[in-house]
Amino acid sequence: MSDVPIRRLMISDFRRIEGTRELPFDAPVVLIHGPNGTGKTSVLSALELALTGEIRSMERQSDRYRAHLPFLGQSYATVRADVADYLQAGTPGTPLTVSGARLEGTPAFNPATAQFYAERCYLDQSSLGRLLDLYQAREGSEQSALEKFVNELLGLEKLDALRSGLSDANDFRLLKKLAAGVDEADREAKTAAAALKEQTALRADLRSEVADARQATRNAIDALDLGTPDGGSDAGLVKYVQLALKKHNTRDKADAAEKVHQDIIALGGRISALVEHPSTQRIEETRVALAAATADKFRWETTVGAKVHAWEVKAQTAGLDLRSELSVAVENAKSLTLKELETAVQVHERARSIGKQLDAGRAELDLLQRRLADAHEHSSALVEGLTALRSVVDATNTCPVCDRDFAETGEHTLLLHVDTKLAELTNHGQQLLALRSERDQLAAGVSRLETEHVQVKNQAPSTDRQQAIEQHHSTLLELASEVQEIEAAKSDGAELTRRARDLQQELDDLEAAASEELHIRSELARYAALLGVAVEPTFDSFQTVSAELLETASTQVSRLADRTNQYRKADAEATRLAAALERESASVQRLAEAAENKKQWDDRVTEAKRRQGIAKDVHEAATQARTNIVHRVFTESLNDVWRTVFTRLAPNEGFIPSFGIPSATKKTFDIKLETTHRSGEAGGPPQMMLSAGNLNTAALSLFLALHLAVQPIVPCLVFDDPVQAMDEVHVAQFAGLIRLLSKQNDRQVIIAVHERELFDYLALELSPAYEGDELITIELGERAAEDDQGVTRHRWEPDIAIAN
Repeated sequence: MSDVPIRRLMISDFRRIEGTRELPFDAPVVLIHGPNGTGKTSVLSALELALTGEIRSMERQSDRYRAHLPFLGQSYATVRADVADYLQAGTPGTPLTVSGARLEGTPAFNPATAQFYAERCYLDQSSLGRLLDLYQAREGSEQSALEKFVNELLGLEKLDALRSGLSDANDFRLLKKLAAGVDEADREAKTAAAALKEQTALRADLRSEVADARQATRNAIDALDLGTPDGGSDAGLVKYVQLALKKHNTRDKADAAEKVHQDIIALGGRISALVEHPSTQRIEETRVALAAATADKFRWETTVGAKVHAWEVKAQTAGLDLRSELSVAVENAKSLTLKELETAVQVHERARSIGKQLDAGRAELDLLQRRLADAHEHSSALVEGLTALRSVVDATNTCPVCDRDFAETGEHTLLLHVDTKLAELTNHGQQLLALRSERDQLAAGVSRLETEHVQVKNQAPSTDRQQAIEQHHSTLLELASEVQEIEAAKSDGAELTRRARDLQQELDDLEAAASEELHIRSELARYAALLGVAVEPTFDSFQTVSAELLETASTQVSRLADRTNQYRKADAEATRLAAALERESASVQRLAEAAENKKQWDDRVTEAKRRQGIAKDVHEAATQARTNIVHRVFTESLNDVWRTVFTRLAPNEGFIPSFGIPSATKKTFDIKLETTHRSGEAGGPPQMMLSAGNLNTAALSLFLALHLAVQPIVPCLVFDDPVQAMDEVHVAQFAGLIRLLSKQNDRQVIIAVHERELFDYLALELSPAYEGDELITIELGERAAEDDQGVTRHRWEPDIAIAN
């Protein structure tokens, strides 16, 4: 069939597809089947790449996805799609090659057609489950996919451009910047109006100000009881006030009264602090308690304290650090002393062991020395004698000592006998040399032992030191047996000391409070005399008297402050009257000039506003037209198509998904998805109201609705396993919908499924129904190795039984 948009796909070493395959797609319906992992998604991904130059579902996961497209072990992959001539963008038959991150070649579709295919024609498997979220997702201030689609669907660009161009007409401030001369006329008219208004108001204000200042000045004079000024002129009134101000000294009196008022407030704080202290009886109780605590502390110092002091002296003598906890100090000292005793014992044992070794070495050295001396003496004399004898022995074998003939022995000659003896003595000398070496080694060992014995003996403490350490250890044991009792006693002593100190501090505070009481009584009497109040302050009446004096002082401060304010007010009003009189005389001329200037510019502004009204009427008409279009598209197009598709796929679902209708006055749309029950009651978002299966159905129906709502650039639909989580009823409804789209709406449909039963069912439901209708089934996996490579073309044939 030659009128379908997608004709053929060639794939070579792409993802799960090894080798090169050419798949025919030139039929209204193409069904692709294969178990999981045989390459169904790879085929549809290769188709998307060949048509658009990218795979959006993978690009959402990683921007380096192209490196993983070649088949495992291959360096590159190749895809090519043959499409209808009216859709072809590049050179027909030119493949796309993917090698690492590089993509070489031109996709079959141009960018606009490729975008329509990716957004409106192809629904991949990974996107179906989260399609609703993907449609509503936005990055920053960018529009979501739904918003972009709705803007394209409504086609409001020209209408929005008209509204945008006329929007400034709604605000005269914006319009005057566009029309030549209007901004200047408006600015000058406003300036003139403001000037006229200012001058008019100024004239009225000046008249009112003069009258008000005159009356306020007279009222201030009356309030001060300064008499009535001579004459009735405003200038005479101002002069009268100035003379009166030079004579008054109310400000000094007010400052003095304010100081008294602040002093009484401070005195009140001291009184509040004083009354919180206990009474004189409490002072006596504190003194008694302090005396008892002091006596207890004295008894402790003379009894238990003396014992503690004696223990501490003993501990200090023993070298204990009493700044730390006593039990810890004792234990540390015991540990050090015990370690020193153990070290002394070890040194003595080491010295005894070395002494035994030294005695044994010395004895052995003496024995060896005697042996060496004897052997040396014997061998030296004999060698000398035989050497002298040999010099006089001749071949006669006659001994020069005994004159006997050595031949009588019958062994050998005398000379040979002497030489033999000398040779034996020479060997004996070598033995002497070895004996000397042994003696030297033994002597060196004895010397080392002597040195080590001296060093070890020097390390060992003396007898006095040993006794001192043992005595110190005994002392520490005695101190340790008493340390808990001493610590408890010290704790009791510290508590007695703290109690005595606290009571002494409390007594000092109470006595200071008693002194404060006398001072406060004298201060209250002094302030009462200053304010002329007759009171007799006692401790119990301090707060009452203070409150009475404070009220009197406040009254006096207020009275003097009012008097000062009245003088100040009179001065200010008189000054204001003089200034108002000066300004009034200069305002009349400026008022006439401003009125003339304003009329000139008002005529120009009136004409500009007449033209603005015409532009506003056109803008309102465009806004109303836009509102009508938005409501009509959402209610009669998008929601109606979505409802029709969804209810066809899910006839038993109570909640129907739909678009929430946005405000039509905005240039952009913030579109939300919602649900409505068949009864008409509003529901929540589809993600909350629908089951998992019906949520997929809602996503699938929304995808179909968006495809059907616009004129298709590419009249095809491509699905990768679209019936996820659908039951048999939904599958049957889906098959019927696909048949309707293919047979009546002239859409080429390509579907990939992995279930064999679903594949067989769809192949039966979507089989050719009339002359020229066709179905292609492509089976991947084992069937791809057969002669037909798993591709079967189903053509319509008349039913012989019916035809006959």
